Amino acid sequence: MTVGSWILVIVLGGLVGWLIQTYAINREYPGGVWGAIIVGIVGGWIGGAFLGTWGWMVAGANIIGAILVSAILSYVIGLFGKERAKAQ
Repeated sequence: MTVGSWILVIVLGGLVGWLIQTYAINREYPGGVWGAIIVGIVGGWIGGAFLGTWGWMVAGANIIGAILVSAILSYVIGLFGKERAKAQ
């Protein structure tokens, strides 16, 4: 992967992690928003580097794989958070 693809995977992974934490998980995310961004980046790196050459490739990184893996990993990690307090 080139420098450009690393930057793209980091930005996409962080964005997807933040979006999953904000809109898809009804729990307090472990580590808060920074934990969600870091998990999204790790998922983006795994998907971008190791899922092969199918889909949309940019500079040697699988962009669709990066988005999918970061979303799945962010969602699964978010399930380990504690329940949010309900508004009264």
